[in-house]
Amino acid sequence: MRAWLIPTLLAVTGCATYYGVQLNERYGAPDPSRYDRAAATYPADEYAKVRTVLDQRCSVCHGCNDAPCQLNLASREGVTRGSNRDPIYATRVLTAEPTRLFFDAQTNAGWRAKGFYPVLNERNPTPEADREASVLYRVLRLKQAHPLPAGAVLPKDRFDFSLDRAQQCPPIESMDEYERKYPDWGMPFGMPALSAAEHDALARWVEAGAPPWPVAPLPAAHAQRVAQWEAFLNGDSPKARLSSRYIFEHWFIAHLYFDDLPGDEYFELVRSKTPPGQPIEVIATRHPYDDPGVERPYYRLRRVISAPLAKTHMP
Repeated sequence: MRAWLIPTLLAVTGCATYYGVQLNERYGAPDPSRYDRAAATYPADEYAKVRTVLDQRCSVCHGCNDAPCQLNLASREGVTRGSNRDPIYATRVLTAEPTRLFFDAQTNAGWRAKGFYPVLNERNPTPEADREASVLYRVLRLKQAHPLPAGAVLPKDRFDFSLDRAQQCPPIESMDEYERKYPDWGMPFGMPALSAAEHDALARWVEAGAPPWPVAPLPAAHAQRVAQWEAFLNGDSPKARLSSRYIFEHWFIAHLYFDDLPGDEYFELVRSKTPPGQPIEVIATRHPYDDPGVERPYYRLRRVISAPLAKTHMP
């Protein structure tokens, strides 16, 4: 077995490299900054369909920090960030670099430097390229082509649900091999396929370049309350600064809301390099009590834009 290991790895790597060259020739070289730039507008009713499918069929499994392949589909920022093979929870000798969405990198280029690879097409923006060079589109299409077999129990020789199973996190360069080897492993894995309407809604969104869904301006009453709390949390006296640090170290994990204001607006308390009134520049330390690395951190309320999940939502 050992004698075949290195040749097998070289063969797999060579196939992926060859397919990567083919993709580059057909659709152009990857550009990780594509989804960081402003995108075209998209019809509001189509946005609603896409968000509904992602929230109801995708983010249940792909919505938290340890989602399969670290693929977080609870927000567009998670979709464009992509996947990473490294497990979040595992037996390890050394600590791992944290990969918290909205904290540990702010651009897709930054995530690529941390070992993430795209599930959307980052090459030339054409409908064909956005389909064929997208892992997300192709695993959805694979499920449409190979729906679940009939029967109450899925066959063990075709589906692996063991807790210690090896994760299959193919980049686009390995998708041909993945489709040949695991034809039944389209997405959602081990679940019924998306309906035709759900699949078409996501397919149209991917073909359009996965434009961001619009975020309504923060209601004036909420903005005013946020300003009041940030003023309180950033007092200048030693007593105020010590109190705010204590509050932050206990509240950082929560989703905060104002129960006397209407709507479902949630916020998270973060440390920022910038004071109230300026865009937040989050200080991403491993622990909330770590040295912030600046002379004075500011405590800010950042709006939560990801879909709330029971396993991550602590109001």
